[in-house]
Amino acid sequence: MKRFNFSLRKPTQSIYLIVLFINIFFWIISELIFDGSSNILITMGANYAPYVKKGETWRLLFSIFLHSGISHLIFNSIALLAFGNLIEQLFGKRNFLILYLCSGITGSAFSVALNNNAISVGSSGAVFGLLGSLMIYYFYIRKFNPIYAKNNLIGIVILLVINLFYGLTYPRVDNWAHLGGLLGGVFSSSMLLYFNVRNNINLIISILSFIIWGYMIFLLINT
Repeated sequence: MKRFNFSLRKPTQSIYLIVLFINIFFWIISELIFDGSSNILITMGANYAPYVKKGETWRLLFSIFLHSGISHLIFNSIALLAFGNLIEQLFGKRNFLILYLCSGITGSAFSVALNNNAISVGSSGAVFGLLGSLMIYYFYIRKFNPIYAKNNLIGIVILLVINLFYGLTYPRVDNWAHLGGLLGGVFSSSMLLYFNVRNNINLIISILSFIIWGYMIFLLINT
């Protein structure tokens, strides 16, 4: 296991801001140019189980950049602004993108498998994955900086519990996407933190782990 450098680093380019601008761009197209209806969202790539199971698996990715309504976009944008920069500094910009996409796709897959009558859009599954990755990060560094890690870990867990509870009380929230995104973030951040990719054996283990993750996604959307 390699020891990470836990000092915050300044990314040369903010990937999270690029993701934010992509979200805004697609929202402008769906809401301001068109009418923002369910049909428009489906045309643009909303996650919808009947279509995904017919082979349109690209929806698992495209749907995380779409949003239904301005409040939906604002909420997820605030979360991305709140945690995106921190994740980039802790994990690096490339790994931020890996975490974001793996979490979002896993959330979409859970939605297809367990919420298959709904049209699902939004980056909240990916945001939950970012929170999950922070939780794993603080758990990982607890031996090096126990007080700092414990305080932040408790804060992240409380935030997750509050958001998951809110999702259970609001019928339009895709809770399966949130749960799947959280698990995707936990999984992918664990792979990034615990395996030193410069070591050949651990590189193979890491690659195999992501292959298994991909196979699990395949099984989920084909159940």
